[in-house]
Amino acid sequence: MEGDNSMVILGERGLSALVKYLLDCIFLGGIGIFLGLPYLVRWYLELLNVQSGKVYYFLLGFLYITGLFSLLIVNEIRKIFKTLNRRNPFMMDNVKSLNRIAAASFIIAAAYVVKIFVYNSFLTIIIMMVFTIAGFFSVIFAEVFRQAVMVKEENDLTI
Repeated sequence: MEGDNSMVILGERGLSALVKYLLDCIFLGGIGIFLGLPYLVRWYLELLNVQSGKVYYFLLGFLYITGLFSLLIVNEIRKIFKTLNRRNPFMMDNVKSLNRIAAASFIIAAAYVVKIFVYNSFLTIIIMMVFTIAGFFSVIFAEVFRQAVMVKEENDLTI
């Protein structure tokens, strides 16, 4: 449509391309933080004047586990946005990505359940609930995408 000033959502020049770029930056920043965890956790605990080695090793292990699966989630979302930018989102690769996101979300939620019993806070409980909901959302969304792929493949065969 000529003169259409509506915002482009999908494609290389759309909003999805901007989000993909932001996800790339988050992914690279996350790798940097992941690699720097031993120094960052020590620095943070020194700011709080916490001297216990037990706290350091628990937080370091906890952040490595949750950080690794968070990076996995961001990477899978990057893959999905790549297909959005190509205007081909209904493919089995996205179903697999959504299932991996669900599994990673549930693992992160489980890690936060453990943290509730070790170092609890309201934020810990909230984050555990957010990742649990994200896991269920991803499972359901994966099934919606799977059904859309089946319909698309059926239509492609018809034409």
